[in-house]
Amino acid sequence: MAKRYYWLRLKEDFFEQKIIKKLRRIAGGDTYTIIYLKLQLLAMKNEGKLFFEYVEDDFAKELALELDENEINVSATLIFLEKNGLMELISKDEYFLPEVLEVTGSETASTQRSRKSRALKKERELLQCNTIATTSNKMQQLGSVEKEIEIEKDIYKDHDNDNNILNNINIIKELFEKFGINFSEKHRDVVNDLLKKDSVDYLVKHFTQQYEILSNNPAVKNVPAVFSKHLFAGTCEVKNSEILEKEKKIEEKKKNELTEENQENDTLEIFNSLPVDKQKEIEDILLKKAKNPNELIKIKREMPFIYYKMISKQIRKILESEKLIL
Repeated sequence: MAKRYYWLRLKEDFFEQKIIKKLRRIAGGDTYTIIYLKLQLLAMKNEGKLFFEYVEDDFAKELALELDENEINVSATLIFLEKNGLMELISKDEYFLPEVLEVTGSETASTQRSRKSRALKKERELLQCNTIATTSNKMQQLGSVEKEIEIEKDIYKDHDNDNNILNNINIIKELFEKFGINFSEKHRDVVNDLLKKDSVDYLVKHFTQQYEILSNNPAVKNVPAVFSKHLFAGTCEVKNSEILEKEKKIEEKKKNELTEENQENDTLEIFNSLPVDKQKEIEDILLKKAKNPNELIKIKREMPFIYYKMISKQIRKILESEKLIL
């Protein structure tokens, strides 16, 4: 697959957004903002998604390792982002940052080379217009010759890349012919655009899967026609089993979230019903075990909601060990 470069475009009003102002005004907020930007950089190559790979015990700890940030700061950032709609939980090991899709830019290595080639060519033309016969000008002309050589190299590279795209189009064309699909100019244009984003291997696999799904559907009378219709519209067929599986996962996710939320609420309700001295005793135990107790105390002072959400699981373990909760 062609190498692709990515970059994150910072919105002009990024720091003027109320939600970012709110984040920065929290104690340690500037650190949380940097972590948020780092998370965006991490997610931009995966269409805004972050994945928990179970390298560590929990997601915050794993991200802290990857980002080289303090675990408590990462945890506080994640809770803030989720609470304020800047991060969505897709499943227990997949998260989504919706803002990333709007601020991510990318281009292929070929596009980058072409852009560079055009810029150098323009510079060469400007240099050629300068007819002042000075030593300085001669040096510039020498540099221009060197740049011309680089331009020629880039042109050859682009030519090779064009040949590669043509070969890939022919691979898809042969596949379509096996499907009984007449590979028209419109097919070629659509496939050419797709090859700019995806590898030929991916497209062969995808098209083959689509053709098989349509062929196994008795309701589809003209497979090539329906296949082409989906291709031109940018849509696709899905198996009913896949739909049911996705719906099942969504229901499981909602059920798990509801269970966790209820468990968290029950824990904090019982905790808050305890005498103040007992609450302090439990919190002191947790703070002694914490790697950065000062960070937790700071979060408690500025964001008590997030603080108790962060420690609710540890509180529950203590309550269970002391038979204060079933």
